[in-house]
Amino acid sequence: MNTGLQGKVVLITGASKGIGRAIAQALAEEGVRLALCARDERELKLATDQIQYHTKADIIAVKANTTKLNDIRRFVAATAKKFNRIDILINNAGGAHIGGIFQTTDEDWEYHIQLKILGYIRMAREVIPHMKKNGGGKIINIIGTAGKEPNPLYIVPGVTNSALINFTKSLSKELEPDKIFVNSINPGTTDTPLTIETFNALAKILQKTPDEIRQSIVEHSPRGYIASPDDIAKVVVFIASDAANFINGVSLNVDAGKILGLC
Repeated sequence: MNTGLQGKVVLITGASKGIGRAIAQALAEEGVRLALCARDERELKLATDQIQYHTKADIIAVKANTTKLNDIRRFVAATAKKFNRIDILINNAGGAHIGGIFQTTDEDWEYHIQLKILGYIRMAREVIPHMKKNGGGKIINIIGTAGKEPNPLYIVPGVTNSALINFTKSLSKELEPDKIFVNSINPGTTDTPLTIETFNALAKILQKTPDEIRQSIVEHSPRGYIASPDDIAKVVVFIASDAANFINGVSLNVDAGKILGLC
């Protein structure tokens, strides 16, 4: 299938590892030009070098922390200067906090609101003028199923993710006249370094081992295993492609059907 992605300029936040890294690799294989950011400069360079080696993609990598507005502006400005356009934004940077209300400090709330909610909002706000100038674009928010299935141990990601699902739908309607389509993808449990941290935190709270936590999640997966980052990346490629040009304002679960909600 011709995805229509050849030559498009794609920004990806949190691109040095996990889902972001897999998305970058998958899109590079489709011939896009990439702008990648992450907080860890060493990990970002390693990911960039590996992607370029395998795909020969044209890539700019910028160390940036998306909790900081000046870093976001610097990342977007560097991308526009190098490529002279922005076609697609993949909002992916995020973290995980495990625990209920009494295991969550004000500092925890403030950090994750800055990172996940305001980071996504600010990134979108900075790229939208470039997309309007081009006559359209796509914004894809990588969120998570915690926003659709409340769980007291996932109170922080539940709140931030549900807010971003609302943001995705609202922004899709606002930008519809500008031919900028906004969708979200909600991964279920995915085998990433961040998920390992989550298993470790759950193990402490539930007084189990991380392996026991992993095994329990595997046993409750409809597929009988945990998704890989590549499973998520393939869906991102589809939503970013011309094949999905009539999809807008959608919040798509990629969890093998585990979540029971209607939407």
